[in-house]
Amino acid sequence: MSARAYLAASQFLVLPIVARELSVEDFALMALAMVIVVLALTISDAGMGRSLIRSTDADQVEWSSVFWTITAGGAGLTLITCALAPLFAWFFEAPKLTSLLIALSVVPLMQAIGAAPNAEIETRENYAGIARVQIISTTCGLVTAVALALLGAGVWALVAQQIVLAGTRLIGTLMLSRFRPLFTFSTEKLWPHLIFARDTLGMSLLMVGRQQLTIMGISKFLGATPLGYYSMSERFGRLPQFGVAGPMTSVVFVRMSKAQDNLEHIAAIYLAAMRILALILIPSMAVGAVAAGPVFTLFLGPNWDPVTAVFALSIGGLVLEAVGFFALQSLLRVIARTDLLLRLVLETVALRLVLLACTLPLGLEAVAASITIWGLLIVPRGWQIASRVFPLRLRDCVMTLVPSMVVGAFMSVVWVLLAKLPAFEGVWPQAIAGVLLAAAAPGVCWLVDRSAMKDAIATFRSDQVPAPKTPKRKVGAELKA
Repeated sequence: MSARAYLAASQFLVLPIVARELSVEDFALMALAMVIVVLALTISDAGMGRSLIRSTDADQVEWSSVFWTITAGGAGLTLITCALAPLFAWFFEAPKLTSLLIALSVVPLMQAIGAAPNAEIETRENYAGIARVQIISTTCGLVTAVALALLGAGVWALVAQQIVLAGTRLIGTLMLSRFRPLFTFSTEKLWPHLIFARDTLGMSLLMVGRQQLTIMGISKFLGATPLGYYSMSERFGRLPQFGVAGPMTSVVFVRMSKAQDNLEHIAAIYLAAMRILALILIPSMAVGAVAAGPVFTLFLGPNWDPVTAVFALSIGGLVLEAVGFFALQSLLRVIARTDLLLRLVLETVALRLVLLACTLPLGLEAVAASITIWGLLIVPRGWQIASRVFPLRLRDCVMTLVPSMVVGAFMSVVWVLLAKLPAFEGVWPQAIAGVLLAAAAPGVCWLVDRSAMKDAIATFRSDQVPAPKTPKRKVGAELKA
């Protein structure tokens, strides 16, 4: 999380420069190119890295078999991306997309090569090493983007950032990992991982497709300029997921994997994760929503003013997804209840598509608001589905979020009152007040919810898994039912 927080902070230093050097259309073009790249990234690993973490008795032959399979898949995806590039560019009437996609096609291959080594690092829980790799690779990518933007490279500055980021991360991962593949292959040992990949790949594609369909819909029906504003809003709005929820989910999955026979403890880990995520994200993002106007004007310039409304209307749903939905997937994956997870994902995608279809004719702000509506509906639905297997009550889930929501509302009101004072007139004072209040909000939440937060942190610090209250044989019967 510290490494991802570094990325979030660096965005505030880098994006003001890049946003002033690049056009809104450049960001729109990059967002379209990343549609194909993100889909390829999702397929390249296919969840087999997660599968290796779950297999506590896997040997070197098994790990090597998975490595060669993922690497071969990544190479195939690089070729497919290059082949699809002209067709994608033709459909969206953007000829530049062809060359951008061909250049970015190496990114899925680099991720595929590093998937198994990264899984080995996570199995050892060497999160400090992972953080160092992320900080170095992030810095290299950002420096590349700023340098090329100042040199007038346009959208290629963003392309080079992604390639340098992936390449540096791959080098760091290979150096940090103790895994070295053997020149061997076992279909028998690979088979369980292929089954896991089969069950998870479809769900991952559905979830990624849900996000990318929004980008394609805005581009096709609203145009490049609205897509550029939406893309910039996403760069800030997705930071809670990428910067906090992503690393937390990795820790959650490893911890849950060690408690597969104890449903009560797995549910406790989920609630603890949600409480920690809520403290970090909800109060600060609530302040960010109300103070978005002066903050974006100050950092990005007046040309990006429409981003304010898009961010403020969508951030609620993005934060709810980060807090309540990401770890919920680990909850169901760790006990191989992919049937329930598939049902949940299908419902989320269907609801998102319905809301998108209804709001696209109304404009970009309506599309942004539909994201928050989606989050308010789908997260409680996820709790309901998970409660069929785990001792997870709706009331406990809601109460986990209440302290953070109350503090977020309070700090937002404080900013609104400050903004009305004569001393805080102007963009600079209001933006600074918003940043300071957003930074202080998690600390205030800690004071309000200190006892429960200490218990939540203790859940992660403890390596001891309590004995299950339900006998193992009975748990199996419940899962079968």
